[in-house]
Amino acid sequence: MHKLRRVKGSPEDYLIRIVDGKSGERGERLTGMLPDVKARYAVLEGAYTTTRIGSVAEGRWTAQQRKDLLHCYGSTAQALEDLKRLITEGQSEGTRDFCPYCGIGAPRQFDHYLPKEKYPEFSVHAYNLVPCCGICNGKKSDGWLNAKNARVFLNLYIDSLPTAPMLEPDINWVRRKDKRVPTVSFELVQPTGFSAIKFDLIKSHFEKLELLSRYKDQSHTEFSVLRDAAIAREAKTVATLREFLENFLVQRERTLGLLNWRIALYRALVKDVSFLRECLKP
Repeated sequence: MHKLRRVKGSPEDYLIRIVDGKSGERGERLTGMLPDVKARYAVLEGAYTTTRIGSVAEGRWTAQQRKDLLHCYGSTAQALEDLKRLITEGQSEGTRDFCPYCGIGAPRQFDHYLPKEKYPEFSVHAYNLVPCCGICNGKKSDGWLNAKNARVFLNLYIDSLPTAPMLEPDINWVRRKDKRVPTVSFELVQPTGFSAIKFDLIKSHFEKLELLSRYKDQSHTEFSVLRDAAIAREAKTVATLREFLENFLVQRERTLGLLNWRIALYRALVKDVSFLRECLKP
């Protein structure tokens, strides 16, 4: 997972461009609703902090108004496509190809952090659109608060993340078709000095999105990536190969970020002498 950058410009300006693109009776209705929607934008932006965003109450809209507001996102308006593109392109080059919620899949969809079915007025609010993968989008769904109205998912625009690793892989080797392959499980560990309250939200995020099991399922693919890179080095000693892979990991960490699950797996493998020996040039 990784932090997200907010798109430049005012969310209200993007809203106006999208509404301006509507025609006919729907366009007239949406234009007439703009003052009320702008007032709701002010509510959200005033509460757009880690401690207050969960307290934003649902707005009161008629069935027709809800339908019109949701149409702002459901249509293929050019202004909306431009907004999505700006959000995506505004992310760092190294992480924009990965879902910020999980760090696994490509972010080919947009999640509404405040669910659009409950908050239709925020369906095209720039700060409410999170580029993400389809799996995370489906698992998150509309359940962003628990029974105590506390958030259960990270908002990667505003929530703090640790500055130290929080995933610990446990690697066990098994033999399949005369080859040793790893079986990997992951444990989420609270970094020293990181707030327990903030870490509880991270734990909830991981549980709801089933991240530890998803990382386990994907680990063999990443093992193959690192093994291929190690073999291609054609190193003759463990020390030489480890130095190469450590330099490789420094660069990957700069690209993917410290908290990406691949980095945790790679670092565990680089410490495994038996893995390094198997990758040496005969």
